[in-house]
Amino acid sequence: MNILTNLLISFIIISVFGTLFHFTHKWFKNGLVLHFFSAVNESTWEHMKMLVAPTIFVAIFQILTIQNQYLNILNGLLALLVIELISIPLLFEISKRIIKKVHIVVTILIFYISIFLGLFCEYIILVNGILVIPEWIALVIGCGIIACFGIFTFYTPRLGIFKDPVTRRYGHRKI
Repeated sequence: MNILTNLLISFIIISVFGTLFHFTHKWFKNGLVLHFFSAVNESTWEHMKMLVAPTIFVAIFQILTIQNQYLNILNGLLALLVIELISIPLLFEISKRIIKKVHIVVTILIFYISIFLGLFCEYIILVNGILVIPEWIALVIGCGIIACFGIFTFYTPRLGIFKDPVTRRYGHRKI
């Protein structure tokens, strides 16, 4: 499969499932495993978390379709995940500093721009054969990042990125 076609399909997968994970917490209140990946509030962290499961889906898709073409697939996927997760708070905070109150349309755009930036960085890494770290270390780091999203849903640090600006809650708990 052509890399650009693969990345376009990856963008669609992350966009569709990421958007769905914004609502699944409300749809399935008792789905404990689902809450590891669903946004449980409107905090920046929870919006970042909406990218985790879809990126896992994309990782499986890409490993099945292009792994034989790129020996650095796990480095590329780690870059995808990290860039997505860094882009959301970075772009949101920059927007908040510029326009004070960030409109929902801007928030949605930030979500999709983050996906694009992550996939673009993955593309650069894959086509140039960049191997930043050994593949097994990329896998371990990726799994560690994913685990943090599940853990911090239920054991939420009292930091601003985790605070829901609407309800003033952290994770499932009140202040």
